Amino acid sequence: MDKRIWIFTVSGEWQQGQDPLEPHRHLDDWEAEAKAAGYLSWTRFPEQDATPLALEIYRGTDSGPGPMFLVNVSTSSFYETVYAESVPALMELLARWTPVVQGAAIGQLAGEINVKDVIPSISRRGSAR
Repeated sequence: MDKRIWIFTVSGEWQQGQDPLEPHRHLDDWEAEAKAAGYLSWTRFPEQDATPLALEIYRGTDSGPGPMFLVNVSTSSFYETVYAESVPALMELLARWTPVVQGAAIGQLAGEINVKDVIPSISRRGSAR
């Protein structure tokens, strides 16, 4: 299996590098690996756990062995990890990926509203006037 990671750079390009979590693979779980590598939870977008797609962001230390930010692209059952080398790279990555995350959340919400018959009931109420 390829041990290299994807890093988003300030220039807007993807590069491959060494996995800063690799030396910590002997630990019990992923959170322990990330913490041992110097990454701590920074934020999650969106914050609700019930969304179909989310971005979990961890910040490393300035003197850490890897890129400054670790980003998990996660679903309810799976995640993929990428990295951003700096705050400007992270902001560019979020600007590109936030519409996808928002679209997934809105699509799920629309489906839930439709299942609960909210839209047809609003339509019926409006046409009764």
